[in-house]
Amino acid sequence: MFGVVGMEQKFPMEQGWLLCRETGGRAELTMEVPGGSRGLYRGYVLGERGLMDLGTLLPEGNVLRLRRTFPVERLRSQGCWPVTGGRVQMTYAFTGQPAAAPPRGWKELDHPETLFPQDPVLAQAARAGGRGMLCRRQDETFCLAYPWDPRRPFPLTPAFCLARVKLLRGQPHVIFRFRPEGVPIPPAEEE
Repeated sequence: MFGVVGMEQKFPMEQGWLLCRETGGRAELTMEVPGGSRGLYRGYVLGERGLMDLGTLLPEGNVLRLRRTFPVERLRSQGCWPVTGGRVQMTYAFTGQPAAAPPRGWKELDHPETLFPQDPVLAQAARAGGRGMLCRRQDETFCLAYPWDPRRPFPLTPAFCLARVKLLRGQPHVIFRFRPEGVPIPPAEEE
């Protein structure tokens, strides 16, 4: 039963599970779905009188995962306390067609966060942006590109004002340029 510090309960879902842990008046919610490479998924927490959107699950290894922490009172006001379960819904289906080969000089990058070992803010934003493309230049700078869709969240938001939009593979991509140590280069400083 909830209400006791440190209690947790695991709820099975059709595609995975939701873990709810109450600690000090806060609810820690972790949702996990194996695989999930068919599209983008949103997670919801359910209660007896309502549901609350938790956001988009992000890829971590071979699973999609979402972690959120809320005051129990917020969940209660949404009709979601006590928690009775969780739900995942696909919000965007990926096409079954394989992606085109990267343009010359570019390579696919599964973990763009590794480009920013000294900047946790950019590393987190790069991880949230998902798979990108990398181009290393002769002057030791590098460019990072993400597909751009105005209906989806803007990739690498902490550096959004430094982005350029260009066509790569015939699709619009948001491109950022960085110094070797991961410091963004403003477009005005580019050649």
